[in-house]
Amino acid sequence: MGWLTGKAKPSRPPEVFTPLGITFIGEQAGPVEDDLKSRFREILSHTPTVQSAYLARLSVGDPEYTVGLCIRSSVGKDDLLQDRLARVFAELFRAEEHLDILFIRDDQEAELRKVCRAFYENG
Repeated sequence: MGWLTGKAKPSRPPEVFTPLGITFIGEQAGPVEDDLKSRFREILSHTPTVQSAYLARLSVGDPEYTVGLCIRSSVGKDDLLQDRLARVFAELFRAEEHLDILFIRDDQEAELRKVCRAFYENG
């Protein structure tokens, strides 16, 4: 992914979306991503509405992929959780990087599980 650590805030706020034409490509993995997942896991473990979370490469109709934090939650979009996760991301990555957050449905999670393993599961 080429993310570099830094203390600057992202140049734009996280994007939260649930696109209709999403293609899940695979897991985003590496040492930096493992650190990010670990920090996210700490927050998610204190959020009982979150059932699972994935850091995935995905395409939303563009030939190039993006990386998204995919969350299945019993309440759908959760603004407070989004803000907390965005702060963690901002502590680790340079200003040019951004974080896309998707609150996914059960059917989307079934598709995602075919190419990516969850880094967090409740229970």
